[in-house]
Amino acid sequence: MKIKFKPMLGLTIAVFICLCILLTLGTWQYKRLIWKTALIEQINEAAHNQPLSHLAQINAGLTNGEALDFRRVSLDLNFIEPSMNNGNAFHLMRSNGKSFSWRLYQPAVQNGDAAYVATREFTEIQKEKPPAMLVGERKIIGYVRLVQKANWTIPKSKPKINRWFAFNAAPEILNWQGDNNIQTSYYIDHVEQVSDINDLPVLIPELRNNHLDYMLTWYSFALILLIIYALIHKKNGRLGIERS
Repeated sequence: MKIKFKPMLGLTIAVFICLCILLTLGTWQYKRLIWKTALIEQINEAAHNQPLSHLAQINAGLTNGEALDFRRVSLDLNFIEPSMNNGNAFHLMRSNGKSFSWRLYQPAVQNGDAAYVATREFTEIQKEKPPAMLVGERKIIGYVRLVQKANWTIPKSKPKINRWFAFNAAPEILNWQGDNNIQTSYYIDHVEQVSDINDLPVLIPELRNNHLDYMLTWYSFALILLIIYALIHKKNGRLGIERS
């Protein structure tokens, strides 16, 4: 007894190509599942850790691979003399999907370490005369936010009119301002309405993690495709069992 199989050339080639595509999509979703699960765990860990009080602690955490995104901070910072002309500060657009606003990013220092702080937020109309920048020594309470890589969907920044659409356009920003000493792998998201770190809530964003469903869907399609392929060959007498 042996299996008889005479594949249809055209159908086999088409099924093979489709199968490769489906398996690739399923594997991609599996990798996305691993990444997203780890990201959610890291954010939960960082959000519930004790607040940090020095930029040096954040920099050390980056070096050691610690979970930092959305970690609370209470920092005594000294804001560099503000200027929108030499690049000491810049505007970055942010959107909630329905409308957009501008956020002011200013550099600040603490014991030789420097980082950007997202301070004031204002509308497009207010951009012509935005709120005053922070100056001098200030208590900054907020969250560490790791910089995410920009992608092709983000518009190109316009340095001449100080319009930026991705914080990690850092090389452009740094070349513009001529300062390579400011930390640009993270920034501090300042919450202006809070004056005591104990009043700052733990912040955990809602991140959708449907990649397991997507992965199973693509792999299921691949299995169904193989079943249909086998049934077509069986119906045409090209697949079966021969008895000797």
